[in-house]
Amino acid sequence: MVTAEEIKSLIKGGEGLHLEMKACRDKLPKDIWETYSAFANTRGGVILLGVTEHKDKPLDERFEFSGVSDYYKVITDFFNIVNNRQKVSRSVLVDSDVRPVEVDGVTIVYIRVPEADYRQKPIYINNDLQSGTYKRLHEGDRHVTQEELAMLIRDSSDNADRQILNKYGFEHIDLETLHGYRNAFNGHNPGHIYANLSDLDFLTNLGGYGSNPQMDIEGLTAAGLLMFGKSVTIHQVFPNFRFDYLNLIGIEPGSSMKWNDRLTDDGRWVDNIYNFLTLALNKLLLTLPSEGRLKGVVRIDGGELFEGVREGFINTLTYCDYWLGGVLRIDRRTDRIVMRNPGTLRISPERIYDGDYTQARNSTIQKMLRMVGFGDNIGSGFRKIMNAWKNIGFPHPDIHEEEEVNEVWLTLPLGSLAEDNNDEEISNGSSNVASNVASNIASNVASNVTSNVASDVASDVASNVASNVATNVNESNRSRKSYDKLCKEVVEFCVDWKTRYEIASILGYNPDYFRNKIIPRLIADGYLERFDKESSRSPEQKYRATQKGMELLS
Repeated sequence: MVTAEEIKSLIKGGEGLHLEMKACRDKLPKDIWETYSAFANTRGGVILLGVTEHKDKPLDERFEFSGVSDYYKVITDFFNIVNNRQKVSRSVLVDSDVRPVEVDGVTIVYIRVPEADYRQKPIYINNDLQSGTYKRLHEGDRHVTQEELAMLIRDSSDNADRQILNKYGFEHIDLETLHGYRNAFNGHNPGHIYANLSDLDFLTNLGGYGSNPQMDIEGLTAAGLLMFGKSVTIHQVFPNFRFDYLNLIGIEPGSSMKWNDRLTDDGRWVDNIYNFLTLALNKLLLTLPSEGRLKGVVRIDGGELFEGVREGFINTLTYCDYWLGGVLRIDRRTDRIVMRNPGTLRISPERIYDGDYTQARNSTIQKMLRMVGFGDNIGSGFRKIMNAWKNIGFPHPDIHEEEEVNEVWLTLPLGSLAEDNNDEEISNGSSNVASNVASNIASNVASNVTSNVASDVASDVASNVASNVATNVNESNRSRKSYDKLCKEVVEFCVDWKTRYEIASILGYNPDYFRNKIIPRLIADGYLERFDKESSRSPEQKYRATQKGMELLS
């Protein structure tokens, strides 16, 4: 149950990405439905009816609780209209999302609009998909662009890559890539019934080729072309998309040296997904420390670090919006790996951190990769990354959207972080690189890439490995902030409501550690307050500095 004090606390920061306030006496504001659509299509939010804004006053005096005179009628009208398909495409609410709250002698109507499931989007109004779809940007509701609307529609399906590309036949497949994949497939699936199929039947069974007699179309699917296609055809169908891998270890901003190593669209290789994965992933892994483990009697190199990096790489490929265009880019920097892909997150970062997941945007590509040992399709990829980084002792990975450019960024820090509950400064060094990395280069690459590029890549990577290994054996130290300094930084950041993920990301802590160790202490000392006081572990929980906390900054 939301209380008066919580609503008073909520409005202090003014309107924002998750809060809208509207004056209302006995009739619903006409523009409430734009806000409803915007919140449902973005990350959800709260609408407060019965709050009047005085724009000429300072922020702490700007919002007046003017109240709703007939709240029963207003709430009834709201539910009637939200369930009217001529007005609103879909209701994402339950009864408990709307409630009256008494504040200073007047009634405020509190409406919580959750984010719609990605399969339900877009949420639009007035029976007009094109002009009635909104998104939330800062404190305003904005019409989506045609490109954004197309993204929402694509994201409502888990099979966007099953689209048949009519008249793009098997001749547009790069046979060396496909045969290299089939060799890996046979090695990973001995005795599989696909082994004796023709190339076309094999591709069809994977979902890379299809037909629709009702529509009289036949050809490669988007997944088939992207995974195994020839460069020229991929660039025809996806003209604004490309891959890029950059080794930037030790490269300083402004340096005359732009990169140590690069894999991009330069005409020297067939730039489809399978080749990019096998080539760039091997280049990337060979810059990292490798531990040796026994699986049965076979020695397996890499350990949790390698597994986490592989999962991140696969997620980047399978969740990318290839139709959107842009660059799928992997940066190996000195202290981190940054993986960027065009598209948006299908659920919020908070839900991802808490273990929730969605189907991959490109489920056919995901299946193709899984069949040769790259990942699984049960949505556990990001949890594996989080567990690996926690076990290694690295700062927690960060995943977020860059909304202005429609990209998702996954950052994997490679420095050590000591999460002790003391106020002491602790340093922790990175582990040494295994001595046998260089000797395994050729076999690691040759077993995964097609024949026309394997030797070039092996020699190319081998020439760089010595400097890469030397870079990685350097120890990186990181100091733990004192509690007093930490308090001030948290308070300064939490002038407005923030999630634990947002706070932890800024300060470089694991979100779970921050929630379990740091936040309880800050609350007990009176420096932070919770938005939802009934559920301290709610995934949507937010925190804000108290008056006592703000006094630390004076």
